[in-house]
Amino acid sequence: MWFNIATLLALAPSVLAAVTDSSAEKKRNVVPGGYIVEFEDVMSIASDTKSSFYSDLSKKKMNPTHRMDLSSSLFKGLSFHVDTGLDQAVVASDIQAMPIVRKVWPISLYDTQDFATAPYTNGSNSTTSSDTFSTHLMGHVDRLHAEGLTGNGTFVAIIDTGVDYLHPALGGCFGPGCKHNRLLAKGYDLVGDDYDGTNTPVPDPDPYSACNEHGTHVAGIVGADPNPYNFTGVAPDAILGAYRVFGCSGSAGDDVLIDAFTRAYEDGADIITASIGGPNGWTEEPWTVVVSRIVAAGTPCTLAAGNDGSEGLFYGSSAADGIGVIAVGSIDNIESPVFTTYGTYTVDNSTDGQFGYLAASIGMPNVSLPLWAVSKDSTIVDDACEPLPADTPDLTEKLVLIRRGTCTFDTKAANVAAFGAQYILFYNNAPSLTSPSVTDSDILGAAMVSAEQGASWVASLAAGSAIQVNIDGKLTIFSSPANNITGGRMSTFSMWNPTNEAYVKPEISAPGGNILSTLPLEQGGYGVLSGTSMATPFVAGVVALMKQARPDLEPHTIRSILGTTGHPVTFNDGKTTYDYFAPVVQQGGGEVNAFAAVHTSTVIDVANLAFNDTAHFVQEANFTITNRGNSDITYNLDYVNAATAYTLPDDGSTQPQTFPPDLVTSGASVHFSSGSISVAAGKSEVVIVTLSLPKDLATARIPVYSGFITINGTNGDSLNLPYAGVASSLKDATVLDASTGYPYITSTSDNTFVPVDAGTVFTISIANTTVNGTTDNSTGLLIPNLRIGLVMPSSLIRADLLPSNSTYGTYTNTTTILGVKTLGAIAGTPSVYQPRANAWNTAFYGVLDDGRRVPAGTYSILVRALRIFGDATNPDDYDSAETEPFTIRYVH
Repeated sequence: MWFNIATLLALAPSVLAAVTDSSAEKKRNVVPGGYIVEFEDVMSIASDTKSSFYSDLSKKKMNPTHRMDLSSSLFKGLSFHVDTGLDQAVVASDIQAMPIVRKVWPISLYDTQDFATAPYTNGSNSTTSSDTFSTHLMGHVDRLHAEGLTGNGTFVAIIDTGVDYLHPALGGCFGPGCKHNRLLAKGYDLVGDDYDGTNTPVPDPDPYSACNEHGTHVAGIVGADPNPYNFTGVAPDAILGAYRVFGCSGSAGDDVLIDAFTRAYEDGADIITASIGGPNGWTEEPWTVVVSRIVAAGTPCTLAAGNDGSEGLFYGSSAADGIGVIAVGSIDNIESPVFTTYGTYTVDNSTDGQFGYLAASIGMPNVSLPLWAVSKDSTIVDDACEPLPADTPDLTEKLVLIRRGTCTFDTKAANVAAFGAQYILFYNNAPSLTSPSVTDSDILGAAMVSAEQGASWVASLAAGSAIQVNIDGKLTIFSSPANNITGGRMSTFSMWNPTNEAYVKPEISAPGGNILSTLPLEQGGYGVLSGTSMATPFVAGVVALMKQARPDLEPHTIRSILGTTGHPVTFNDGKTTYDYFAPVVQQGGGEVNAFAAVHTSTVIDVANLAFNDTAHFVQEANFTITNRGNSDITYNLDYVNAATAYTLPDDGSTQPQTFPPDLVTSGASVHFSSGSISVAAGKSEVVIVTLSLPKDLATARIPVYSGFITINGTNGDSLNLPYAGVASSLKDATVLDASTGYPYITSTSDNTFVPVDAGTVFTISIANTTVNGTTDNSTGLLIPNLRIGLVMPSSLIRADLLPSNSTYGTYTNTTTILGVKTLGAIAGTPSVYQPRANAWNTAFYGVLDDGRRVPAGTYSILVRALRIFGDATNPDDYDSAETEPFTIRYVH
């Protein structure tokens, strides 16, 4: 599996309105011919297992090429490539049948999520003199630092893109020979610069990397030393380990991630953190399985909950969805740190002025050009969202001014680029600034100015004035104004759960929106990033402080303390804060409270309570309160509901809502065996909880209710135990909806995936039997391509071939699968553990999963997706849809 770096562009409060297209498809791929195997009997595999295994594969004509050894006390296996010209379904089946193989997985992958930063600086123009850091105040880390807790004696392993350890705030060197080796004392580069996820890693012992800023930024959040910007890491005296799993571009395979996690575990890490992930929501992926094993073996792991909050509910992320893993959501910083670069302008050649701007992801070169506005109305909401009029002048020698809003930056850029524009200044439609994401290759530079500056310019242009703008990039100033819109509330990009099996995630949230930290020196040394990537190392640092104070804390206890000592936050949709709590499946236990996590005398034995769906409803649950203090404590028990979120819209659609989902205040009723309970010092007591489902909900819309059980002790301890459940039966939820257009047949030559007409004839080369390719390059022939998409997640998707009704009688090798007579599954299927909002392709070369080639003829494909909690042997538990018929012919 390839996984995304869980980072976003440094965001203004309303950025998500323009980031996500609700119709976008999330495609999941695999490394062609790539596999991971886990061997049986992990503790006693003979040393010649690898050579024997590869010898057996060679006898089967698979031509294996070794990729990685995955050998540890927790996982004994290999990753490798086989000939991509083989029928991969048969390959997987043959490997799984081998006696020494416990399980085989394809090396799955996700496309890397693009991310960018605000402009960087070397610190020479800082205007702040404050000794406090806003995110530390938010998480009460400052109070622990004042007590002398700084992570001393703990080892935090960072699985990421590598680190620029030459940075003075990160120690300036690496390894045991370094006199300042307290920071980057351990680590390893598992992949090399040229690794992109599909090719074979080239490891070396040095985890240095300056070509990707992500890992350096994460390292600074955990453990940065004092610097010109008056901040430190959450655990500035912790020992850091850097385990590089990304090259300079591309993604990371799950074999590499398994190797990195097990290496960090065996290096003695006290905490392992990874700001990596991708849409999933299932607990069975190989990397997720290994991370859960590491937690069970005694090492806590913090994982980013993910940045696809725009996708709505039931959109968990690997490996944050793992059992026992601490999944971390993101909260926006109460300040908006920003490096503002300044330019100058003149109005009618007489009035000099200065303005601040943030460069786009593509940068903003030095230019001096006349300003031209698309609209003379500074209140327009969809500026440049439609093609410009035919009489638009040539914009080649203009600096084009466009108001942000309604459509993406790239849409606006493309519409002005059609008239020659090369440079753009966007002006914001909200307070503060954000760095616009522009990828159009015709645009050479872009930046954003404030709403006020843009409106002033538009007014001058509308009055007939001429404005000349000069950008030279000489002056950059750091400031950190208050964020009064979303500060202290959940970031709109933070992923929503529950998981596909109704587990409650995330466990906790932390500052992750607009975070100042270290960057590689060649990129300026410091910068601002946003994402659950930034929240996750913050929590890892908090765990280091907890471990310094209480070295004997086990992962289960750490997870429960974090989840119950957090501060629940009210909901914010990116513009407005409401008077009800954000759903638990967005925020977990709320904002992390490091001081309470260290000093609480009260420990709850669970991080949250999952009441599941109505078909598996846990009507009575329990939790244990342990008093670790020196005196008896009486606890008062109560509850408060969070908002109930509807998964589906109210128009009858089966496609889940995008952010923000409809929220209502109708919640569950919680009852206790007693409204108060006394617990003696050093003792534990069990609390019985019964829950009554919310009333007056539209159950067909899959409502997810949640809230917090409040536990207030006479000693001052105040805890909040999150709970959540689904007020409908998940097995009733549609997972495959033919009305959405899926499944359908397209052509392997069509990257836009347009459905072909019914009856389309495809001519297939007999010599071409791969299921991983696209077009037969020797003949230019086109191959039928099955396109499948889900509206809800499914653990099993079948694709069975049906002959046309008129020719059924001519086939003797039919088989009845789930009550339907078919020729069998097409090669490359069945597919397992797919997330929702996911679309993927399976090319059909006329070969079935057992290696048989079907005769030329007319066929359709019956796709069946198992509903959540469905019985894989029961046909009634599947949603099914059939493609239009198509015809295949063969050439030799």
